[in-house]
Amino acid sequence: MKIIWTFTLLMIPGVLSSISVTGYSGGGVSITCRYDRKYTDKVKYFCKGEWSTCSDLIKTDIKNKWVYSVRFSLYDDTTAAVFTVIFRDLREQDSGRYYCAVERSGQDPYIEVKLKVFTGQKISAVTGYLGGNIIIKYRYEMKHKNHEKYICKTGEHQCLTLINTNRAAEWTHDRFSVHDDIAARLLHVFIRELNVNDSGEYKIIVKVSKDYSFFFIFHLNIRDADCCEKSISLSAAAGASVNISCKYPQSHSADVKFVCRRSGSDLCAEETSVEESRRWSAEGQIQLYDDREQQLLTGTISHVTRQHSAEYWCGVQSDQGHKSFITRVLVSVTDVPKTTSSIPPLLSTASVFKTSTSNFTSESPNILEGSSLIIPLVLVLVLLVLIIIGLILLFLYKKHQSRGSDSSSQTGAGKHEPVSHTDCDYDEIKVTHRQVPTNPSDSYVYATVQEATGDPQILITSAEDLNYAVVNFRKKADCPDRDRLRNNQDYSEYAAVNHLSA
Repeated sequence: MKIIWTFTLLMIPGVLSSISVTGYSGGGVSITCRYDRKYTDKVKYFCKGEWSTCSDLIKTDIKNKWVYSVRFSLYDDTTAAVFTVIFRDLREQDSGRYYCAVERSGQDPYIEVKLKVFTGQKISAVTGYLGGNIIIKYRYEMKHKNHEKYICKTGEHQCLTLINTNRAAEWTHDRFSVHDDIAARLLHVFIRELNVNDSGEYKIIVKVSKDYSFFFIFHLNIRDADCCEKSISLSAAAGASVNISCKYPQSHSADVKFVCRRSGSDLCAEETSVEESRRWSAEGQIQLYDDREQQLLTGTISHVTRQHSAEYWCGVQSDQGHKSFITRVLVSVTDVPKTTSSIPPLLSTASVFKTSTSNFTSESPNILEGSSLIIPLVLVLVLLVLIIIGLILLFLYKKHQSRGSDSSSQTGAGKHEPVSHTDCDYDEIKVTHRQVPTNPSDSYVYATVQEATGDPQILITSAEDLNYAVVNFRKKADCPDRDRLRNNQDYSEYAAVNHLSA
C-alpha cells in the first residue's frame, strides 16, 4: 500500500511556510509546491535535514517531464507554475524535516515539510478472474469520512481517473463503482466483468482539500479460472429447494468462501460465508458447505419463493477482506400451477391423492404441466378398481353360498337328520349303495321287517339293480304303540330292500 499526501504550497521570497504531513509505512506522500511564475525557468529540488545543511534527494532543471531518483519523482509544470514531489515506499525511519525549494541567486525560496510516518495498512496483490467481479476494501480514518474519494488506474507517468465519488454514498461509472461505508470507515471499490486489460496498478484517492490528498496503490492480477464455470442457471418451483455448487481454484482452499446476492449495483447486498472445511455454515439464508479437498462450495436455499429469484455469486475472500467473485448463479423461482377437477371427490380418496400429488409436485415441478388432466384420470381409475373388486367379492360370495347348499343336500343324504312328527322324532334312512351281485342266483334278497302286530314276512324279489339300506329304529317312550318294536327292544336294525326297475 502506498499512501501519498499532496500539499499545495506557495513559495514566496522572504516568507517562511511550514506544514505537517502524515504518511503510512508502505505508502507514500505527494507534496505539491506552487512557485512564483518568474521562477518557471529555475531549478527545482527536494531535500532533507536542517535548511542550512539540507541534502538533495531529487533535483532537476527539466520542464514538463517526470524525473525519477530512487524512491522520489518530480514533475515541474511550468504552465501551472507548480512542481510535484512524490515520495514512495515510506518507512517509519523516513520521519523528519524536508524542504521544497527553487534554486536562484541569493536566498532560495522554500517550504518546510514536517513528515511523520506511522505504521499503516498493507495490501498485497489482488487476484480477479475473467468474467467475474472483484471488491477491494480500504479502511480510512474517521476524520476523512466526508472527503471526496475516487479511483484511477496508473499509466505511463499518469493516473487516469475512472470514477469520482462527489461525496455521495455510491457512484457508478461503466464497470466501476465505489461505495463509502462511513459508519464502518470502509471504502469499497467494485470492478465488474473483469478482462485481461484490467490487470495493472490502481490508486484509490481521498481528496482532503484543494491543497492535498492521499491515496494507496494496489496491484490487480486477472487470471482465467479453468477449473470453474463462469455462469450457471438454476430453476425451481416455489416451496422447493435450490442447490448451488461452485468450484474454486486450489490456491484459495484456505480462504473464506461466500455466496452473495446482488441487489442493483451492490454486488453483495446479502452475504453468507463459511470459514471451516466440511462443516455447514451456522447462519444465513443460504446453508453453505466447503469441501476443501474437492475445491467445491455447496449452497442450499430451502423453501424458495419468488423473492429468491435473483443473481447470486460464488467467490472467495482473502484475509484482508478483498472478495473475488468467480461464478455467477442465476436463480429463477416459478409458482406451482393451480389444478382444478370437474369430478367431485369421493370419500377420502380425492384428499389422499391430492396430498400425495402435492408432495410429488414439490419434488418434481416439471411434471406439473399436465397435472390438471392426471388427477381426474387417477380418480376414474380408482373408481374402476373399486368396482372390479366389488364384483369379484360378490362373485366369491355367491359361489360360497352355492357350495353351502350343495353340501347341505349331501349332508341330508348321508347323515341322520331328525324329522318332526307330532311329538315324536323320526330318523331319515341312510342309503348306502352297494355293488350289484354278478351271480344271478344272488339277485334274490330277502329281508324281514316285523312290527309289534306280527305282520307276515315280506318276500322281495328283484331281477336287477338292487339297492340295500339299513334302517335304524330308536324307541322313544312317548311314541304311539303302533311303532313299538318287537321284544320291546330300544334299538333294532333291519334291512330294507328297494327295487329299482330297469
